[in-house]
Formats: sequence, C-alpha cells, structure tokens
Amino acid sequence: MTRAYSNISDILPRRAKINDVSLPYRSGSLYILIVATVLTALLCAVAVIASEPFVVPTVGPTIFIIVAFPLSDQAHPRNILYATAATIVAGIIGLALFGLIDVPPDLTDLTWTRSGALIVAVALGIAGIILLRALHVPAVATAMIIAAGLLKDPRDWLAVFVGVLVVTVAGFAINRACGKPQAVWWRPQPPGQ
Repeated sequence: MTRAYSNISDILPRRAKINDVSLPYRSGSLYILIVATVLTALLCAVAVIASEPFVVPTVGPTIFIIVAFPLSDQAHPRNILYATAATIVAGIIGLALFGLIDVPPDLTDLTWTRSGALIVAVALGIAGIILLRALHVPAVATAMIIAAGLLKDPRDWLAVFVGVLVVTVAGFAINRACGKPQAVWWRPQPPGQ
C-alpha cells in the first residue's frame, strides 16, 4: 500500500544524518575532473561517430552528479533514466498541445504560444518526476530544450535518452571500477522518511 503525500516536500530526500548511508559520497576533486572529462569525451565520440545529438546541455550536470555524488538519489540510474524519459515526453506534449511540432525555434522573439509550450513542458516534466519518484533535477531542462524546439525530430528525442543512458552506464562502470560506491539501480526512501 502506498502512502499518501500531503505535499512535494514529503517525497523529496531529507537532509542526511551523519553516518547515514544516504549521505552523498564526496569524491576527490581530481577524480571528479578526470572522470567527468572522460565521460564527456566518450559521449562526444559516440555522438560524432553516430552523427546523433547525444550531447545536450542537461548531460553535463548529470555527469557531475554521477561522478561527484554517486550515492545521492539524483545519481541513481533509475532516477536519471525515468526522469529523462518523463521530461522528454513532457516536452513533446508541450510542443503538440500548442501546434509547434513543425515550427522552427525562435527564442530571440518568444511568442505566447512557445511560452505556453515551455510552461506545460516544465509542469508536466516536474509532475512526471514526482509521480515516478525519480528525482533528477537536470532532466527538467530536457523538457525545456524540446519545448523550445531546439530538438525537433523524434529521432533526436530518442538520441537525448540514449546519450543520458550512455553516461549513466559508463559513469556507473567507472565509479564501480574505481571503488566508488553507487546505487546499482535505486534505493527507495524508507517509509516515513
């Protein structure tokens, strides 16, 4: 049986206690710099070889979270992938509702129609993250990127997810190979937390 939540703060992570396993593991600065650079280079190489837009602005913060805070809820592979999928769908819905699927982006002269698509995309993206209990904040920007019309082709929307999948799997593998702790899939919050 699921617990009813009275507000959003009930499902967001609480401040970790000292010695609590949910406390983010803080990697060394040099480790973060090297591994984040390697993950970015890997994703860029895959994007160039495949000629796909795997590299989007939301992937940078995702890489940082995976490397710097591998035990945080935002670094759990489940949360990263579910939140990304939810926000991609939210961006597409925002475009579709306002008839902007085939309209080129023009953010220098923002219209009310484009604004509506962006607002709906962000709202639906956040709602999806809450409903799925998949906290990963950088994913919300994905909804905005798509609703802004910066990625128009359905193949590009899938490529965003594939790019996030690549860094999630590679980041997990590198962290584990280097002895850094990280949730394998997901560690749900205990009831009452």
